[in-house]
Amino acid sequence: MGNDATRRRVVVARKNRGPVSRLDATSYSLNIDASDRTTLNGLLDQLRDVLMNDSSIDVARRLFPAAYHQDAQHEQEYQRLMRDELLSSRLSSLSLATALLERETNSDSIVLSADELDALMRSINSLRLVLGTLLDVDEDEFEARLAEDDPAYGQYQLYSYLGWLLDWIVTVQTESK
Repeated sequence: MGNDATRRRVVVARKNRGPVSRLDATSYSLNIDASDRTTLNGLLDQLRDVLMNDSSIDVARRLFPAAYHQDAQHEQEYQRLMRDELLSSRLSSLSLATALLERETNSDSIVLSADELDALMRSINSLRLVLGTLLDVDEDEFEARLAEDDPAYGQYQLYSYLGWLLDWIVTVQTESK
């Protein structure tokens, strides 16, 4: 019985020390150090460049998913109608996310509104989708067990980090208020 209680305390302690926490009903705290925010911002800037310069390249395909897999004509029409709106939405989220990551702060914590956290979540998810495409990741089978000297090791570590961060954001957003 003591072991179960200890495990629960460890789980709660880990949960409470994550990178994102709820402050109140409408605000959150993002707790990642300045160097990680700078790195994340640089990656989001690279994603913005991809989207602004050639969003039709293969690595961006997961950002503009097909709606009609079996009907090329309907798919073409869907993309014609929706692609610009989806692109605009993704760029807007990226702009907000990069602005909030650049905020001056006296600590490793940034206070975010619910809308800002949502924009950050969408941007990180977009970045993770592109990285997953580059790595040819299949979500059902993702078990990156690469040697540290493998050229893709760092990219898989980044992919895992982004997934971890997304998990925290979604968990905090769905917690009862």
